Amino acid sequence: MHALTAIPLECVAALEQGDLTQLPSPVYARGYIRSYAEAVRLDGDRLALELWRCMDEAQVAAARVAHGAGPRPRGRSVPPPPPPTSRPRERQRSRPANGHRPSSLATLRQPTSPWVPKPGRIKRMAPALERTAIAVLLIVLAVGIWDLERARPVHRPSARAQPAAASQPEPTTPPPATPSAASPPSQPAAVATTPVSDTGSLATYATAAGHFNVVVQATDAACWLQVRAAAGGPVLFEGTLQPGQTQPFDANGTLWVRLGNLGHATVQVNGRQLTLPNKPSFPYNLLLQT
Repeated sequence: MHALTAIPLECVAALEQGDLTQLPSPVYARGYIRSYAEAVRLDGDRLALELWRCMDEAQVAAARVAHGAGPRPRGRSVPPPPPPTSRPRERQRSRPANGHRPSSLATLRQPTSPWVPKPGRIKRMAPALERTAIAVLLIVLAVGIWDLERARPVHRPSARAQPAAASQPEPTTPPPATPSAASPPSQPAAVATTPVSDTGSLATYATAAGHFNVVVQATDAACWLQVRAAAGGPVLFEGTLQPGQTQPFDANGTLWVRLGNLGHATVQVNGRQLTLPNKPSFPYNLLLQT
């Protein structure tokens, strides 16, 4: 305390023992009390004011005693007060085991609040608080992204999307020509619903017609589709068909079709459904040719 407040050791001992007679003067006493109180985190101004009031009361009491010891007033005599029988209490300088003297200002110390952490504890808690704040920020960010993804509109097929096969008129077969004796009647060639050849990634179908109509439909799940005029020809269509959506094509001679998922699509040629290879969930190539 002496090194912290620069108060002489004798004055520090007098303050801790409550013996104000050992202080040099009231002015010094007030300064020492204020410095000591601020060193132990107390209100130094309030304690200095209380000390000043106590010293004023002591001076007033001493003046009254001195005035009573003067010339006796006329009239009835007043017996003098009896002399004090008790000896003045000697200063006890007991040192506890920890090497520090007991302080008489312990009763004036303000109680520490459990809700106000000490500065050293705040410094120790700072890394943990930073990590907690970062974790909370990441959680809030993840919840916000999830909410945005959930609020994104989902494109579903409209109720007006009807199969193209139902909307398109079925091909009408010309009336059979009257048989003549010179040439036999000609029969229209039927479309082969099974592949003529299958290499494991390309299935070839024979349409038996130079011009044919193809309808691709997604059944119970979305299916990616790419259609070309030939195996290396220009792209006629590329996109994703939603469940129930159809896409018609008119081909002359050859049509190359690539499906992203055979298990969720059907292909019709001139109104007849083709038998696709039994390889669902795999992309596959279909070649439709005369």
